[in-house]
Amino acid sequence: MSLLNRPDGRAEFGTHPSPFLPSSAWSGHAGSVGSAGSAGSAGSVPIAGRISQMAGPHTVLQSRDWGRVQTALGRRTHRFRGPGWSALVIEESNTLGRIWYLPYGPVANDVVALEAALTSLGEAAKKAKVAWVRIEPMVSDGSEQMRAPGLRSELLELGAREAPRDIQPRRSRWLDLTQGPEALLAGMTSTNRNLWRRHQDKGLSIESSRDPADVEELIALNQESAERKGFVAHDADYLRTVARTLLTCGSGRVYLTRYEGQVVASAFVYDSASTRIFAHAGMRPEFKKLRPNQPLIAQAVLDAAERGAKTADLFGIAPTDSPNHPWAGFTQFKRSFGGRDVEFAGTWDLPVSVPRYAAYRSMRSGRGMAQGMVGALRGRFRG
Repeated sequence: MSLLNRPDGRAEFGTHPSPFLPSSAWSGHAGSVGSAGSAGSAGSVPIAGRISQMAGPHTVLQSRDWGRVQTALGRRTHRFRGPGWSALVIEESNTLGRIWYLPYGPVANDVVALEAALTSLGEAAKKAKVAWVRIEPMVSDGSEQMRAPGLRSELLELGAREAPRDIQPRRSRWLDLTQGPEALLAGMTSTNRNLWRRHQDKGLSIESSRDPADVEELIALNQESAERKGFVAHDADYLRTVARTLLTCGSGRVYLTRYEGQVVASAFVYDSASTRIFAHAGMRPEFKKLRPNQPLIAQAVLDAAERGAKTADLFGIAPTDSPNHPWAGFTQFKRSFGGRDVEFAGTWDLPVSVPRYAAYRSMRSGRGMAQGMVGALRGRFRG
């Protein structure tokens, strides 16, 4: 598996690269997230521990360990919480000033807690002279993730505006890990089950590691793919920093598939208390016929279930009605492991400084018009 491209979802905030990118078989895309810790204000108090007590999804992108990753990257974060909600806030900046970004946050128990969270975040951002707050709320509705249409309606009523583009994926594929290993395997295609059960017969071996040095194998695979296909590989130093931090904290693993002693496929997964995210992957194309990816992913799913995780997040899929979507191929691949499609509310903005936010939207609109004109001219000259 090799990365297809680098959708720079964070370019308007700064120069940080996206942490998750599409691969030719699986892996989603997401924007970068910022860091170094300082406490929140405006009636909120710092989070005292993990958010595992919260209802709904417990993504690592709202965890203390992800804050540590961002600290190691030299970025600044703030933490807030209130009754039924919590938030990890990443501070970014551009020519219009500072912006706060919450990757898959805030996490709230219900819409009442969400309203309180947005009020508190807005007040704190105003005191900090932040231009706007960019959010991607995760809200539970009872015991399950609140459906996207209802959540979007609530956000509009609370004064949020849909962002020009999503940062983290709006859609993903989730596997329920509480159903047990046999049911998990039964939910996969027969091809994937057989590839996992018979991978040793082909001479493949799968191992997992918490040694940060093992991320070098993944970096090498991605760089080879980038050189072969002509795209920019994910930043190696970024992956090394994430690996040093998450693997040391026990919040991730590197998986390696070997054939005759050589690494032919690799994956880097991120773990929270309840969720394993399949974040990065690579494969040597000359070993494609051995199908090393499927047994690796299946093993990582089964391992996550064994350690007590509730959800495997295959991270980032195309809409079901978009067969020509750039992600359509690896979306089909992800669905071959079972599970269900989930849709989130997407990325939204809470304007704090109305003039600066209006200037930002105007700049975005102008950029889009300019790009459209360039595309039209190119089309004309191509005849």
